[in-house]
Amino acid sequence: MFGDRITDSQAQYAYESILKNNDFLSGGSQGLNGISDVSAVNGLVAIGKDPTNVNGKNLVANIVKDANNPASDYSIVNDLEALSTGSYGQASETARTSLTKKLIGMQDQKTGLWNGFDKVDYTARAILALSMNTNQPGVADALNTAVKAVINHFYQKNGGFADSSNTMYGAENAYNDVIMTNALASAGVNVYVPLKEKTDYIAPVQRVLDQHLVSAGNHAILIQQATLALEQARFTSKGGKGSIFAFNQTDAAKPGEIVNIKDAAIAKKRSIIRSSISDPQATAAAVNDAINLVDKILVTYLSKLRADSTSSAAIADRAAGVKELNNVTVSHAAPATPVTPPTVTNNNVTVVNNPASSSSASSSSSATSTSSSSSVPISTPTVSGKPVKKASHRSIVYALTTVKLYRSSNFTKSNLTKTYKKRARINRPMFLVISQQTNKQGHAIYRVKDMNSGKTGYTLSGSKYFAHAYYSAKVTRIKVINPKGINEYGKVNLTSKKRHVKKNASLSVRKVVNYGLSNRMQLTNGRYITANKKFILATKIKKSSQNTRPSTPTATTTGTSTSTPPTNSGSTATTATTGTTTTTNNSPSATPTLPVALTNPVALTNPVALTNPVALTNPVTPSNDAKTITTTISIHADGATIASGSIKVSSGASAFDALQAFAQQQGLALTYKGSGATTYVTGINGYNAGPAGTMTGWLYSVNGTEPGSSMGAYTLKDGDSISMTYNK
Repeated sequence: MFGDRITDSQAQYAYESILKNNDFLSGGSQGLNGISDVSAVNGLVAIGKDPTNVNGKNLVANIVKDANNPASDYSIVNDLEALSTGSYGQASETARTSLTKKLIGMQDQKTGLWNGFDKVDYTARAILALSMNTNQPGVADALNTAVKAVINHFYQKNGGFADSSNTMYGAENAYNDVIMTNALASAGVNVYVPLKEKTDYIAPVQRVLDQHLVSAGNHAILIQQATLALEQARFTSKGGKGSIFAFNQTDAAKPGEIVNIKDAAIAKKRSIIRSSISDPQATAAAVNDAINLVDKILVTYLSKLRADSTSSAAIADRAAGVKELNNVTVSHAAPATPVTPPTVTNNNVTVVNNPASSSSASSSSSATSTSSSSSVPISTPTVSGKPVKKASHRSIVYALTTVKLYRSSNFTKSNLTKTYKKRARINRPMFLVISQQTNKQGHAIYRVKDMNSGKTGYTLSGSKYFAHAYYSAKVTRIKVINPKGINEYGKVNLTSKKRHVKKNASLSVRKVVNYGLSNRMQLTNGRYITANKKFILATKIKKSSQNTRPSTPTATTTGTSTSTPPTNSGSTATTATTGTTTTTNNSPSATPTLPVALTNPVALTNPVALTNPVALTNPVTPSNDAKTITTTISIHADGATIASGSIKVSSGASAFDALQAFAQQQGLALTYKGSGATTYVTGINGYNAGPAGTMTGWLYSVNGTEPGSSMGAYTLKDGDSISMTYNK
């Protein structure tokens, strides 16, 4: 299922890890830290390897040997799961049939559950194993009984699962929540919706999301199991049957892969139409030809998919079809004669054509003239006399009209990186304003970060181009304008979902709550919703309303000339996007002020996919009346020390709080994800963590010992010494 979603290097790393850490394959003894035979088979099949011949060893035969005389009840479900990943010969099939029969016989006829020291875990494992063998006698009835029993006995209001009869082992915990969510989805249950038709129950997937189990810093097995649960839920929601690990049993994956390739074709058509709008050489005939080619490719691969008899074949055909779709382009017709660009006005800048230029006109997507040298400024532009209403420093804005992003403050054609076309309100691009300044051409500009792509750059500022993306006035009533609606939450950080509200609904607002950069609204019923203007429209505002944020800039980038003097002595330029904050070039005297994590929707195909921000933790800095402690910090990469020194923080600060404050003091670029126990340092001064599956990243120790927790969860003591080391 995952073979086409991981890189060759990741697959090779996984393969070598299995060879080294599985007892049977390595000939060693890894103990509890090793990779079990079951996990090894699952992993090998997932990356396209044959578990019956791994360097001449038959791992499946070893499992069959155990399956004929299971060492424990857990061996029954484990061995059955491994043997159900493929067709491995008569001995394997005989063992599968025997194990399936044994597992059904172990089901408690009164409760419909499987008994063990942890009923939740073992019942989930039994459901998962049986879901891979639905063609076996008695399995369908056993699964139906088990699903009903789980909903009646284990399912909790918060979306999790617990055994009230065994508070020691059966209490709700993250592992049991994800393993049961995975199992129910394998059995065909829609885990995106509450399992009981009651308004106060939460969907299992939502519980998994609320716990942020796939965030860096969590235990590896939790990240693994949560990822599997979400993949399984997505697979089932798209029509897949059974477990995603039943690779070659039936055509289980076919329905989901058909949906996937249809979605890919729709996305490609939209991309063709969008790009043609800004491409003057894309004729209507060429666009139609490209769209027709997409339809032709889709028909071809739908036919192949419907003829496939195994999951692996369906997955391969879908991947090949998507690759062909992505290769479709719109043919270009060169203009008959060169066109001299006229004088145009764009982004409040008057652009004058250079008569000496021998270049042809630029495309309409850039709306700028070309010159004989791309490094020469477009012109010496003038700024219109309209007053510029500036956004506050480090505020979130969205574009009202077409805007351009440049890689530097020197607005030349060669520095233009992207043009954002004017969009409808609900689709407007959002930006984080990092700083405000005046460039060499005399324009008031923003340095911004694209909230969607993370791309940073410079653009002209002003109320003609940008407006605050979040309401900050005393709104008393709003209308939902997002086509997919919004959600009401019990907490201000937009967790603990209460209900979904459809488009055009009208809601009464008690107050606007300042929540870092992304404000919230508290409704009169006490619940919270986003204050993002792309999702809601204020229909009633108190006449005496005042903005909760200043509309004038509070700071400018250090070392940059500007016509607007800074209002504080220090300079803090902090970028936040998708749960990641970058701190750069800060004055030691500046008080660190970090935003909360920005909205990061989890892409799910079901309406339960919610916008769930993770609140980032602000660095704990000492105040005059607070007890402070001192810690020393050293940061190392490539055998050299990047920075070292001491920092004072408030008592109770975490190791990450101290690192943040130290980075601000030293002017280091620090990026990270998550908060608290899920905090994960992604980069320091350009030394960034590698992709998943690699060992590249930052390691930390305190007093020479590596703590067994995230930096955000480690509480410092006075005199502690923190060491950060970059591992390639």
